[in-house]
Amino acid sequence: MANTPGWESPEPARQRRAAQIERFKERQRKSRKWLNFAEIAEYYTREDQSILPIDLLARDLLVGEFEENGHSLVLFLHPTLPPTRMTREWLKNVIKCDWGRPYLEYCWIPWRLFERWLARHRLPASPSHFQPQKSYRVSSTKARDESAAIKALASYLKSNPQMRRVEAVDWCHEHGYNSGTRAFDRVWPEARERAGLERIAPPGRKRKSPR
Repeated sequence: MANTPGWESPEPARQRRAAQIERFKERQRKSRKWLNFAEIAEYYTREDQSILPIDLLARDLLVGEFEENGHSLVLFLHPTLPPTRMTREWLKNVIKCDWGRPYLEYCWIPWRLFERWLARHRLPASPSHFQPQKSYRVSSTKARDESAAIKALASYLKSNPQMRRVEAVDWCHEHGYNSGTRAFDRVWPEARERAGLERIAPPGRKRKSPR
């Protein structure tokens, strides 16, 4: 039962698990020992949609790219399920049942597999965005600013759900929320989620290549 996608744990256990996941996320923002699929996809998605990293990650998971000795190394952390590994078989079941991409947002891979994935797709190695943050700490003032930006942007997204990330950055600057790139990496997915949207924006229509 614990390995069945969609199974919901009792509320107290779910709350404890959600809190544990948040603590894990905070540790990984600093140590970068594990990297989240959603963050990788958000960082590498191009405006012209010529590359869709979440699809690349899913495809590579399905062919065993994130396995060693036949065992999946993809950590799956979801507040309604016990911690487990996302396997090829599980992902196939997710796709078959049309649970969709959101399940991939709860997947994490070790740093070394991320490096291998970058090399496989000829992407720049070890971008600074994913480097360990040895002494990074969000001040209470910055935290309040980010919270205000999330709340305001979420409200705007409810009536403008098609807004792109670059447009959201400009909107925030125009309205006095001048957070840096690292801060906006936290603001954007949180605002989308509060607006009832997927944390990762779905792919748009690809631009036609010039003839």
